[in-house]
Amino acid sequence: MISLLSSHLEDCSTPQYFCFSVRCEVCGEYWYSSSIPFSKAVQAAQCREKKELYDAIYQREKQRAREAAGQEARERFSQCPVCRRLVCDACFLICDEMDLCRECAARMKEPGEPVAP
Repeated sequence: MISLLSSHLEDCSTPQYFCFSVRCEVCGEYWYSSSIPFSKAVQAAQCREKKELYDAIYQREKQRAREAAGQEARERFSQCPVCRRLVCDACFLICDEMDLCRECAARMKEPGEPVAP
């Protein structure tokens, strides 16, 4: 699940903020992580002679923000055990036999309730 989420994290970062998104493979809705400010955004914009230093700091902070976004996404997405798609909690059903995405549950006529309405 961790590597699946990592491969689905899309970078929405700017020079000032780090943000990532994940798209539900059933409904197509995007979820966005919390925005995390780049600690040196003002200095990086003002001090061109230290560009390489600020670029390195930016990449380090971006990696940490990506890991935090992955952790955040794990609380909102599940992988369907049948079709293996990554789906949001609104599209993932708690069923009697096995928890499934709503499309697999409908195809198999398996009743269930969404993890989140």
